[in-house]
Amino acid sequence: MNFEFLYQPTLILHIAAGFTSLLTGILALLVKKGSKLHKRLGLVFFWSMMIIAGTAIAIAIPKQQTFLLMIAIFSFFQAYFGYRAIRNKQFTYNILDLIVVSIATLNTISMLFSMKIVLMVFGSISAILVWGQARLFYLAYRQKPIAKMTWLRQHIGMMMGAMIGSITAFVLVNLRNFQPAWLPWLLPTAVLVPLIVYFQRKYAKA
Repeated sequence: MNFEFLYQPTLILHIAAGFTSLLTGILALLVKKGSKLHKRLGLVFFWSMMIIAGTAIAIAIPKQQTFLLMIAIFSFFQAYFGYRAIRNKQFTYNILDLIVVSIATLNTISMLFSMKIVLMVFGSISAILVWGQARLFYLAYRQKPIAKMTWLRQHIGMMMGAMIGSITAFVLVNLRNFQPAWLPWLLPTAVLVPLIVYFQRKYAKA
C-alpha cells in the first residue's frame, strides 16, 4: 500500500512539534526550576519530542532515511528517560524501560559502525547514556546505593540533550549548504553541553 499521501501531513506535524519543542524548551530553561510553569512547559516539551520522534520515524522508514531514523531514536531515548527520571527517582524499571534501552542499544551500535562522523559522535554520546541508564537499573535491581540527586542530574542531562536535538534541527534548516557540513550538526552540542554541566552542578548537588 502506498502511504505517500500521508507524507505531507506527517511532515507538517513534525515541523509544528519541532517549533513547539524549541519554544517550550528555551522557556523551560529561563523560568524558575521546579515551578508550575516549568513543569507545564516541560510536559509540553516532552510530548512535542515524542511527536517529533514518532513522525521522524514515520518519515524515515518508508523513505529509507537511516540517518534520520537513528537520530530520531537517539532523541526519543533522551526525552523518554529525561521525563521518566522525575517519576522514577528510585530507578526501578518496567518492561517499556527495558524495551527502550534495548532499542537504544541497537541504535547506538548502528551509529558507531555507520562510518559517518556525525553519527559516530552521537553514537559515542549515546553509548555513554545507554550504559549509564543500564547501570542505574542494575544498581536498583541489586538494591545497591545510588548517589543522591542522580534522578535530577539525569532529568537535566537527558531533557537538555533532547533539546539539543531540537535546536540542531532548527540550525540545519536555516544553515543549508553550510561548509563544513558536519559543523551545524555538532555546534549545538558543543555549545549546550557545558550548560548541562552548569545546571547539573547548580541544581543537583549530591
